[in-house]
Amino acid sequence: MGKSDSIWAKVDLKSSHEKFYGFFRNHLGDLVDLFPENFNSIQLVEGQHFDRGSLVLSNYEFGHEHKVEKWVIRAVDDVKKYIVYEAVEGEALKQFKVLRAKVEAVNGGSTKVGGGNFTKLTIEFEKANENVASPQNYLELFVKIAKGVDAYFSKN
Repeated sequence: MGKSDSIWAKVDLKSSHEKFYGFFRNHLGDLVDLFPENFNSIQLVEGQHFDRGSLVLSNYEFGHEHKVEKWVIRAVDDVKKYIVYEAVEGEALKQFKVLRAKVEAVNGGSTKVGGGNFTKLTIEFEKANENVASPQNYLELFVKIAKGVDAYFSKN
């Protein structure tokens, strides 16, 4: 068994943590509209909603590469406001035995608009071999998406 590791980033939110979480919980396919330069399509291929066990097919541009990957939703917690996605098919699994992405929306506790709300983005991984780099590029894309979703909800 290989060594598991993780990297993470915190992104402050100007929008409500409920709206932010709700986007990833219910409207993941809308990433195509918000980020047409990155996402060609996001389809729910198994399951009725974006729920635990559902399978999502992502067709996207990643750096200078075109990727088609399947991700299963491993965990959903509507109370703690987090979702865990895991790559189960595609290019990512050539570099990683395990690749999971967790988005968690946290209520900062302030009564001010957006007061202290943030999201914690975590990438958990196990490299296929020691020559594989850390999935920093996945985290960077994740941060870009989080900032874009937050900006959208800050204006709407």
